[in-house]
Amino acid sequence: MHTDIEPTQQRGNRAPSYDTAAEQVVIGILLSDPNAPRAVEPLLTDEDFYSPKNAELFDTIMRAASDGTPTEPIAIGAALADRGDLDRLGGALYLNECVATVPLAAQLGWYANRITECAQRRAYERTGVQLVNAATSPSRDVNDLAALAHTLLEKAQPRRRQLQMTDLGSLINPGLDEIEARGKRPPGISTGYHDVDRMLGGLRPKQLITVAGATSMGKSVALIDMARYIAIKLRRNVAYFTFEMSNGEVFDRILSAETGVPHRLIRDGMLEEEEWSKVASKIGPMSNAPLFLTDKAPMTVANIKDHCKRQQDGPGLDVVFVDHMHLTLPSNPKIVDRTAIMADVSPALKLMGQELDVPVVAAAQLNRGPSARPDKLPELTDLKGSSSIEQDSNVVILIHRPDYYDQDSPRRGEVDFIFAKNRNGEKGVVTLAAQLHLSRFVDMAAL
Repeated sequence: MHTDIEPTQQRGNRAPSYDTAAEQVVIGILLSDPNAPRAVEPLLTDEDFYSPKNAELFDTIMRAASDGTPTEPIAIGAALADRGDLDRLGGALYLNECVATVPLAAQLGWYANRITECAQRRAYERTGVQLVNAATSPSRDVNDLAALAHTLLEKAQPRRRQLQMTDLGSLINPGLDEIEARGKRPPGISTGYHDVDRMLGGLRPKQLITVAGATSMGKSVALIDMARYIAIKLRRNVAYFTFEMSNGEVFDRILSAETGVPHRLIRDGMLEEEEWSKVASKIGPMSNAPLFLTDKAPMTVANIKDHCKRQQDGPGLDVVFVDHMHLTLPSNPKIVDRTAIMADVSPALKLMGQELDVPVVAAAQLNRGPSARPDKLPELTDLKGSSSIEQDSNVVILIHRPDYYDQDSPRRGEVDFIFAKNRNGEKGVVTLAAQLHLSRFVDMAAL
């Protein structure tokens, strides 16, 4: 931070010892991206900033992130105003100015390193001044200067931030206890599909499970079907974010799957007495199901997480569904490239699941790659927009229906859940029956 020993800016061939522009960019990124505080935490402290104003803003944002409160400009401005510091630190205008300085797809690490490099130069600069003062002081014994120089240089060395690491031995007892406990409880939340549960071990906390497919292949059917089973049959708390259809459309599909009444009849309001009787028999279990939906789009992952935290603090939260990933907004509105958007959204969804300690199941689009292949089978490289989805997901399930491409296929009415990535399990294919007229998939053994 700023001291009474004034550092130099760049003059001629001299390297700069502060860069307030880089500091503003970092502040802007922290205000724009809810995932940035965690990323920058091991890289910077407020002491690395030259500008006292930027240092105080950095500290305020990092404290807010640590407390789990929002870090966007309005929230930080409100926090500063509440303690009477907003005007002193430049007001809302300065916060917005910092956000406006952020380049498209800015590299946080580069700017953080720039700030620490300048901070290090200032530290050595102060050391040099102290050595000059000591060397020219008549009261200083010349024989002590070498020891003093060594001490001052040691203090000026880059700080080694403490890493929170755990030795193997301390993992043994809690690890064995956890293994024993697994045998006494279900391994995860059931999806409602027996063979899918076998591959997954159920939906497990902190995992990002991506269900990907081409348009109209059935990824939304899969997500709604799983959410329906978990909420209605298991009575577990589900948060469902639907960006592709309305809450009413999701309800129609759940009602069709629950009652066995064709979705077409429900959609068109063509129910006869027999169908109404089936509906009446299912209304009781459905009315008390802890399934909470929102179709308020568009949303960022920060918006989604805010809704989830409120549910977690209220009725509870066991699993989150997002339909779908490609309709989720990036944290920074300046990010417009599809690849950059997915590189922003998918790690944020993964981090959200880790912070909330729940599984996150997200649908994703595939590109047109499968249609160009003779066998039409999807691959991980078909994930639309970015390889970051593959990297961030614990599990990637690719949905494939043979009759999607060939209505006369001998496998008509079947759907393959292709486990293209399964970090804690095996890869493979699970085949289910596709009862799309009832908006559901079912185990083949159940037929």
